[in-house]
Formats: sequence, C-alpha cells, structure tokens
Amino acid sequence: MAQVLNCKDVAQAIKDDCRAQADELRAQGIIPKVGILRVGEKGPDLSYEKGATKAMQEAHVDVEVFALPADVSQEDYIKKIREINADPAINGILAFRPLDNIDENVAISMNLSAVKDCDSTTTENMGKVVLNDPTGLNPCTAEAIMAVIDYYAEEIKAEVRKKYAPLPLAKPGQEDDVCCGLDVCVINNSNLIGKPLSMMLTNRFATVSIVHHLTHEEKKNEYIKRADVVITATPFRDTLTADMISEGAIVIDASVVRVKAVDENGNPIMNEKTGKQKIVTVGSAADDVEAKASWKTPVPGVGGITSAILVRNVIKACKVQHNMI
Repeated sequence: MAQVLNCKDVAQAIKDDCRAQADELRAQGIIPKVGILRVGEKGPDLSYEKGATKAMQEAHVDVEVFALPADVSQEDYIKKIREINADPAINGILAFRPLDNIDENVAISMNLSAVKDCDSTTTENMGKVVLNDPTGLNPCTAEAIMAVIDYYAEEIKAEVRKKYAPLPLAKPGQEDDVCCGLDVCVINNSNLIGKPLSMMLTNRFATVSIVHHLTHEEKKNEYIKRADVVITATPFRDTLTADMISEGAIVIDASVVRVKAVDENGNPIMNEKTGKQKIVTVGSAADDVEAKASWKTPVPGVGGITSAILVRNVIKACKVQHNMI
C-alpha cells in the first residue's frame, strides 16, 4: 500500500516560509500586496476570492479587490489592468478567469505586467520558465507539484536507489538535487501544467516524457511504465491504472475530477440539506494504483498547495520589484 505524500504538510511549510518572508519585508517598510481583479459576482469567483484572501492574510500579505460589473467592456477592463500595473503599492495581480465577453488573450496575457503576473498567464513568464530565469513567476499548479517533489526529496531518492544505485552523476553543486537523473512521465500537455512542469524538471536535469490523449496507447504505456515518478493531471477518472506503472513508482495525482457520490453498492449518496446527490472530488489515478505505488498524493491534495504557491509568487514579485532578486 502506497505511503501518503501529505500535501497539507507541504502547503503549511510554504505558508510558514511566506509569512516569515513577508514579516522580513514589513520590517524594512515594504508591504507585500496583491490586487484581485474580478468581473461580476460568479459563485466560483467569489469562493476563489475568499480562499485567496484568507491565504494572503494568513501570510501577512495585503489584499485589495477590484470588482468590475459583469457587463464591463474590454476597453474598460484593459484600462483597469493598466491602472493596477502602474500602482507601485500593488506587487501582484490575480485576474479571475474565464471572462465571458472579453478576449482573455488580449485583455490579460497582452496587457498584464509580467512582473506582477502572480498566476503566470503571460508569455514572458512562460519564456522565463524555459530559460530558468530566477525572476520569473511560475504557474502555480506546476510549481505545487515541484514543491511536493522537493519536500519529499529524501523519500523519493530512497525509492529510486532501489532501482539503480548510485544515482546518475550531477554537475558540481547538484549532487543532492532529487530531480537529477529522475525519470518522470507527465500525463498532461497543457500550458498551465504539462509544458511548464516539463521545463522546470528538465532545468534540474530530470529526464521527462509527456503523454496525452493523442499519444499512441502502446507508446504511452512504455513511457509511464519506465518512470520513477508519474504525474497525472487529467479531467478523467481512471486515466492511470496499476498495470500502467512500475512496482514502487511514485504517483502525484494533480487532477480534479468531480463525480456523483455512491455507496459500496453503487447506490447514490444524497445530500440531506439539498436533496440532491452529493458530488465528491477524486483524481485520475484509479484506486488500484495505491496497491502498487510506493508513495502517492491524496485527492484533493496538490490543489491545496497552489494557494500557498500563489502567495509565494506575490512575495517573489515584491522582491523582484524592489531589486532584491
């Protein structure tokens, strides 16, 4: 049975570090602050705003919300982004998406200041991921996955040594980097996870393969089977099954799949308050994966780290803007 890669511990460690960094900045008279740009009153946006605000405040980062009407024009939306860009008191900008009547690529990606892009939506920050630029702001979910690997570095290295020892030689100074020589397969090729994550791993000398729904099934299974670490992030249940991974593989499930809840007999589990069937969140790794993997993240799990990474990006942006990085 797979041991648990406890994502709550990872998130808490990041939050604690962020609070310490924020307090150091405040002691120097620098107040880290994020601006949240929201359009309308959508339920998911309001929920995300509440969660992001709580995470920021716990880390001693100030928050200012810019709420625009649901029918705001693209011109006025861009005007507001540029106003926030120009405000030196705001270090990070979190622009909620999707936008119903606004071209996000034009309005956000082409107008949001890259140095304040704490959610990493601009092409400039994506380029910095590729170049391993220390001033770049990485996509939060990809960075959250890297945080899991780093937090459990010793456990992962111990599992890998069971397959081949010693580990591949690294450049001087990188001998202890868990990623060096690590064989990783990523089941996702999106701009938010698969692509940046593959670059972040490659920059640290991991060997990375990406598979997706158009990868030939036989080749896909070959890539997954050989991997030390399998990272799955798809919107479909049971994308990854036990027969696809090697014995003792480490599995990081960053998926969010919402399904209707049923009991052990397949009967629907109802919500007593609403009278509707309950919805539960599961991953894309099948239940039988736990019996074959050595370590595995729970679901939900990685998602809880992303809010901490968002805070870290705001603090990093603040430091970049004050020439501290």
